[in-house]
Amino acid sequence: MKNKFDKSILSDMKNDIKNNVQEIKSGAIDVKKNVKSKTEELFDHTSSNFEQFKQFMFAPFLLTFVISIVIGYNFSDVIKSLTSFLANLIGYIWMWIFAFNGNHPTHTLESSFVSLLQNSLTLFFISYIVFYLIKTINKYLKKNREQQWGYDQAHEDAIKIQKLQEENIKLQKQLIEKLDGLNNKEL
Repeated sequence: MKNKFDKSILSDMKNDIKNNVQEIKSGAIDVKKNVKSKTEELFDHTSSNFEQFKQFMFAPFLLTFVISIVIGYNFSDVIKSLTSFLANLIGYIWMWIFAFNGNHPTHTLESSFVSLLQNSLTLFFISYIVFYLIKTINKYLKKNREQQWGYDQAHEDAIKIQKLQEENIKLQKQLIEKLDGLNNKEL
């Protein structure tokens, strides 16, 4: 009897283990599904935030504002340097005409010219870099043409309207020609 009792206990334990394994498997599947859904949700949320960030960073009006400030700041430096150079040039010419001592120092004139040249080159290079940065943004980060910086919807609409008007004029000419042909046949 001891053997039978042990076999029934073992059979019950075996069934309990099978049930526990099945519960663990279903629990693991639930955990796996939960982790997968949370991961997808996280990626969707992150992707959504990144898209919003891209839209903010590369919004046409924001880019226009930033470019205006950067290039405007450098342009003001060029204008200040030009003004300084012209003032020093006028001062040098004034001294050359009215100071007859034969000694005309040119260091201030040279330094203001160097400053003008340096600021002009800085403006050129910054403009060049901004231009190619915008081209890169438009090429790689913007999916459709309407989102690209520099896109002008009104201009695109005007081109479409112009094409439609040209087609309309062609059709009107064909219609007039057919009407003229019909009128000539009747006469």
